[in-house]
Amino acid sequence: MKELDRNTPVCLALGYFDSVHLGHRKLIEYANGYSDAHGVKSAVATFSNNAYKVFNKDEKSVYTYSERCEILSELCELVLPMRFDARLKNMEATEFLDALFSHYDIKAAVCGYDYLFGAGAKGDAEFLTNYCAAHGVDCRVFGKFELDGERVSTSRVKELLALGDIERANALLGAPFMMRGKVVKGRGAGRMFDIPTANLKISVDKLLPKAGVYGTTVKIADATYSGATNIGGRPTFGLTKKVVETMIDGFDDNIYDKEITVYFHKYIRPVQKFETPAALSAQVHSDLKWSEK
Repeated sequence: MKELDRNTPVCLALGYFDSVHLGHRKLIEYANGYSDAHGVKSAVATFSNNAYKVFNKDEKSVYTYSERCEILSELCELVLPMRFDARLKNMEATEFLDALFSHYDIKAAVCGYDYLFGAGAKGDAEFLTNYCAAHGVDCRVFGKFELDGERVSTSRVKELLALGDIERANALLGAPFMMRGKVVKGRGAGRMFDIPTANLKISVDKLLPKAGVYGTTVKIADATYSGATNIGGRPTFGLTKKVVETMIDGFDDNIYDKEITVYFHKYIRPVQKFETPAALSAQVHSDLKWSEK
């Protein structure tokens, strides 16, 4: 995805955009509409690292920066990556906006009602609105976004993923939860079942859903395949280390060291121990038919 440069006039959506949920998408839709109406570009500012760590929080991101960029590439024109570090954390709200608006050609700004920034989170949506008004910049603040009476938020998405409620999480996200990773060598167990298997190397900052087996689709290059993804250990083989292992239906090429994207659609079952590898194989073949059930 193309990054914003200082000479491009934009309508900039401000926030973390950790999960790019429905509320975030509404901000981006406004930025797109503004850009079309005023002949500028739409851009989204987001952190390029795990900002939670700067606050000494042991918290994962719904999407890594690269995953976020993959999603945003379909939603807006440009991305403005910000590295959240101690310097940015301790920057006063006015200082932050002065730096941002002096470095980029921002014609309009948009944020959510709960947007916070600056040292001690003293900057908020009202602060941004007043700053923009004083500098002749258009500003739009969006209120709380709800779906079926439930507030849409990244924290709620995380709760649903922890519960394995992938379908409700997807509803709040506005798209299937996904993860992108490089395929690494595993135990070769997939060959035992005559099922192509991809073991993904996932960023340590990536939030994983509840352990279990999920109905997924797998994007490899420009093609998409049906799959079943195991998150957790492999108790049938006495292995407890948590892995992300995807069985891919109808695919048999070598994809080691290549990046693929896995989209999660349905929670199928918990991770369980089978009496024999043959029993596990039969179950996995059944899991691959998740879309027919």
